[in-house]
Amino acid sequence: MDSKKFFTLQEANSFIPQLLEWVPQIQKLATSLNKDFPDIKNAREKAKWSGGSEQGVSYLNAVLKYNNLMHKVEEMGCEVKGIREGLIDFPSIREGREVYLCWRMPEKEILFWHDLNTGFAGRKPI
Repeated sequence: MDSKKFFTLQEANSFIPQLLEWVPQIQKLATSLNKDFPDIKNAREKAKWSGGSEQGVSYLNAVLKYNNLMHKVEEMGCEVKGIREGLIDFPSIREGREVYLCWRMPEKEILFWHDLNTGFAGRKPI
């Protein structure tokens, strides 16, 4: 079992350029998956009668791209808290206790942190 990664502010900030690239791509794919494949809903409903979808291959490709990017983000050790909002948390230790360094798209660096149970609403300046 992998141990949880804790980030220093400098380590977390080193990932921001990559997140500034990946998060908009993930957001775009999430929007596309919800809006651009109306035939998929019909295919799901018809599936029990061996139905199909002309959009199936395109939809599957979009899902695979989405999953691949999400995996890359999570593989870094950070936690995706909200793709629509572009919220990513980095586990960290502050004054001897576990907290999150909190980043939100399109911030160029991490400027806030919050306790584990307060979330975005509890963000405090670093």
